[in-house]
Amino acid sequence: MTVKTLIAVLTAASALAACASTSETYPSRTATEQLLVARAADRAVEGLTLPIPAGSRIFVDDAFFRAENAAYAISAIRAALSEAGYALAPSKSEADAVFELRAGALSLEQMRRVFGLPDMRVPINDSFNVVSVPELSLYSRRDRVGVAEFSGFLYEPKTGAPLGAVVPMTGEFRIRSHKLLMIVAWGQQSVDPGERDPGDSWRQF
Repeated sequence: MTVKTLIAVLTAASALAACASTSETYPSRTATEQLLVARAADRAVEGLTLPIPAGSRIFVDDAFFRAENAAYAISAIRAALSEAGYALAPSKSEADAVFELRAGALSLEQMRRVFGLPDMRVPINDSFNVVSVPELSLYSRRDRVGVAEFSGFLYEPKTGAPLGAVVPMTGEFRIRSHKLLMIVAWGQQSVDPGERDPGDSWRQF
């Protein structure tokens, strides 16, 4: 076999064996985890009212609101204020009151109950090498909970005089799933975004 023939064969083999791969990004939280936190934030602000007359112009100050998914929670608070009949001011100078927000919690909790042996890591020598032992259970239950807690206070934008405070607004959203003999699973395994009401997809406040 000549060199040219060998090169041609190798080139053809390479072409036939070629493959393509795609890369995926993995965010810090799964879609289910994000929805748990979002639904908890929605529940926390249900029925939000302020100790000032309806129709007042409110500037929402989120400078000290620090949490993952903070943007969604702040938008939920603004939507709740609009629904309650307050006007949103674009700046402090145009507002009748400033609503300064703070986040007590905006995260996830997880609890797992196992009747049997949970999965564990067992050391096998003096060098602390470990071996993983899978779960051996008759029944297990998993709870994933989104937790949200917000609070804030109101003050007059020109003088800084206090106008009132808002007690902590709390909300939770839970997913519970079950597993029997490590095979049979039931319960709410995922979060559905929700169903729209028939008709228009918007509503007027």
